[in-house]
Amino acid sequence: MPFKVLHIDSESTWRGGENQIRLLLQSVQNKNWQWHLVAPPGSEAIARMSHLARTLAVPMRGARILTAAFAVARYVRRHGIQLIDCQSGRAHNLGLFVKKLCPEVKLVVHRRVDYPPAPGSWHRRKYMHPSIDRYICISDAIQRILADFGVPANRLTKVCSAVDPGPFADVDRAQARRILTTEWQIPMDRIIIGNLAYITEQKDHATLIRALGILQERGVPFFAYIAGDGALRPAAEALAAELNLGPDRLRFLGVRKDVAQLLGATDIFALSSQDEGLGTSLLDAVHSGCTLVATAVGGIPEIILHERTGLISPAKDPQAFANNLERLLRDPALLEKLRQGATTHVAREFSLEAMVSGNLRVYEELIGAAESS
Repeated sequence: MPFKVLHIDSESTWRGGENQIRLLLQSVQNKNWQWHLVAPPGSEAIARMSHLARTLAVPMRGARILTAAFAVARYVRRHGIQLIDCQSGRAHNLGLFVKKLCPEVKLVVHRRVDYPPAPGSWHRRKYMHPSIDRYICISDAIQRILADFGVPANRLTKVCSAVDPGPFADVDRAQARRILTTEWQIPMDRIIIGNLAYITEQKDHATLIRALGILQERGVPFFAYIAGDGALRPAAEALAAELNLGPDRLRFLGVRKDVAQLLGATDIFALSSQDEGLGTSLLDAVHSGCTLVATAVGGIPEIILHERTGLISPAKDPQAFANNLERLLRDPALLEKLRQGATTHVAREFSLEAMVSGNLRVYEELIGAAESS
């Protein structure tokens, strides 16, 4: 009989957490595992993963969470689900209700954000609830945060997120550079700084833009792009205009489908987040041959070992961020040394195989314990 696992994802959009679910399901399509997915109606998760898992669409916002819990509990009983993996905060809430209705099912919560749970008795009950059999933390930083909050060590397991290197490894970097430098009308030898991320408060593009303004004031040659969209894009564009960062220095590309080609043409990948569970976009960039500059938040220092696999600086410090960028812009040997260091480190510590096997080990351990009790 296969292991039967249900993933609950409460998001309608497609971001890092959804991609991690996809990578896991896509990597394990065999008779030993049967995958199920609960997500909101019309969600990207159901649209993109219905061929990988049996799906159930249920609204789960606000008061609808109780109706959703009964619907999911019926589904769990009908399909003999043995374990539920909650992939977000709202999914965590829903999972606790379902566990109340189906006490025999094992409950796992994936923790992907690097800030402590909110204070208050409700959140303490939520995170310390005895119904939760295991937390899967995607970085050491997150595991430490939950341990400091009081979650027992035997309920915490670290399984780092990963990316599929295939789409990036196959890109011809020289050809990608020729195509995109022509599109942007910049010299072929210009060092390119890239950022691909939703333009949100979390990603703090303002720090990156201010750092680029500092470089321009210093007369350092560079070209930069920001690919992505989000609520703060107008504010980011206004800041760039205020700093006189014209299209010969910085371009906002919006949402692009040629991510692998963009990264293939990029020399420095710059991520100025103010919080980051791990930062899988950094892994994409490493597989594409980029050198990393980022902020020392969350799990990023587990990817970027300063001056070994990239350069990091404090969050919200444009001056320090600019200094790191300038070091690489002026020192091609350091740029290459850090690129090579990151490639070795990521292959060893953040492989797709390790992510998949780590999750499966948790599932097998919990389901096996339930069956033997």
